[in-house]
Amino acid sequence: MYKNLAQKVLLSPILTALLLLSITGSSFANPLPQEIVPNGDNPQIEIINPYYSIEYLTTADGIPLSREIINGPSKPIPEYQAEREASMTTIEPEGIIANFPSFDWVFGCSAVSGAMIAAYYDRGLYPNLYTGPTNGGVMPLTDTSWPTWSDGFETYPNNPLIASHNGLDGRTVKGSIDDYWIKYGSDADDPYITGGWTQHTWGTAIGDYMKTSQSAYGNTDGSTFFHTWTSSPDKMTCADMESIDIDHLDGTYGRKLFYEARGYTVTDCYNQKTDNNGGGFTLNNFKAEIDAGHPVLLNLAGHSIVGYGYNGSTIYIRDTWDNDPSQTYTMPWGGSYQGMSLLSVSVVHLSSITLSNHMYLPLIQKPQQIVTNPILNPGFEQGHTSWTEYSALGWDIIMEAVEAPITAHGGSWLAWLGGDDLETSRLSQTITISASAPYLHYWYYSASEDACGFDSFRIKVNDAIVSTKDLCSSTNTNAWVAGVLNLSSYLGAGKTITFEVTTDSSINSNMFLDDVSMSNAASAMAEELDTVIIHGESATWPK
Repeated sequence: MYKNLAQKVLLSPILTALLLLSITGSSFANPLPQEIVPNGDNPQIEIINPYYSIEYLTTADGIPLSREIINGPSKPIPEYQAEREASMTTIEPEGIIANFPSFDWVFGCSAVSGAMIAAYYDRGLYPNLYTGPTNGGVMPLTDTSWPTWSDGFETYPNNPLIASHNGLDGRTVKGSIDDYWIKYGSDADDPYITGGWTQHTWGTAIGDYMKTSQSAYGNTDGSTFFHTWTSSPDKMTCADMESIDIDHLDGTYGRKLFYEARGYTVTDCYNQKTDNNGGGFTLNNFKAEIDAGHPVLLNLAGHSIVGYGYNGSTIYIRDTWDNDPSQTYTMPWGGSYQGMSLLSVSVVHLSSITLSNHMYLPLIQKPQQIVTNPILNPGFEQGHTSWTEYSALGWDIIMEAVEAPITAHGGSWLAWLGGDDLETSRLSQTITISASAPYLHYWYYSASEDACGFDSFRIKVNDAIVSTKDLCSSTNTNAWVAGVLNLSSYLGAGKTITFEVTTDSSINSNMFLDDVSMSNAASAMAEELDTVIIHGESATWPK
């Protein structure tokens, strides 16, 4: 494996002039950053297609490496549309990262892919990646919250996590789009250069750190660089990139810089060729990433996408051309998508986050959810989102507490299961159960007039029943109480947690739920505040 390389990469004076001439018909006008010193040797540039080229470079001590220049199309390639449609599936995966975002193309496919991964992390364990005003400061699953914009040639979505834009999310100064964008494929100097103004301060958009579309780093509008070892299957780590002075150019290293700028610590950080391309990253490696809750940025021969699930050797992807999370596209591992073959991965992991055991809230406040919680809409305050609701008799499961006979445990929404004869009620969500947060916590309030042995409340993980409780007068809680289950036997992605109530043909039983979470300890913060309960009266409450 190549490590601790002390010398800079030997670069040509023109970098990508041949590529740009082939795509745009114009000359290369932007030199490399000054700290990269050409040595006079001429690297080879292999133009694979209009969206992908490889520049072959050599370190000062003779080790070859490749620079992948990815300028993925802003729209699906028409001649492959039938293939794209055929790749869509409704088949349940073996392993998947649930509730994974889907963004449409803007600024560059690599930045879009990086932003989808960052959005997923923001919605779970790392909430400081997006801090704008939209959706209560939680990055939405799609880009439809923001208006579109036009550069005079094409219309694109706005997405502040990909690229900032004056007027977007309350921004009052220039951003990524204003400073760097002209039109797709343009190799002209960026607007801030020709306009003579100071470029904006980076901080909120991952595309800035990835150097996407920035002429000062040799990128045309829409393109990003990634580096791999030419003849070795090993990882090119971010430490390797630093040692050979290409870290400031690489898209993966830029992802690392973005996470660090948002206050997080990066652990693993590397590019690696896939096994179908002479590299060491295999399908089993991909599955392990997904099972651990890590989406994978995949580089094709001309496009960047994200893998977030699998079924055998079929992988589930977001292709950057669709902002509907319900649409599922697939491709074969080691195969191609839109005529572009799989070549490499970009992997960046963040360190785990845990809370101090000494953190408490005042007893008059609602217990918050632990920051490691992968469950979306845990207190049902966003209404009928993220959870799958089922009632055999057609009742709503999630509802505002004013429509129920009790007050919510926290906030103003709760879930109500049962409450009618011959009813089956279910509430479920598919998540990743990780070793760092294997404990399921929930607040429940049970009320029944029945005898024991007829109506019941169950909790399932996939099809396995992990907890059963009789709903009967002798088990009534008469208040909100905390429940906890150790689900460490069910670690992995694609785990569906289901709360279920079944009732017989007579005598009413009810189960109310609120504030569901996963944490790293059986005695999570919410349970340490078990004196915070809302008292009510036991009664029969028909819906």
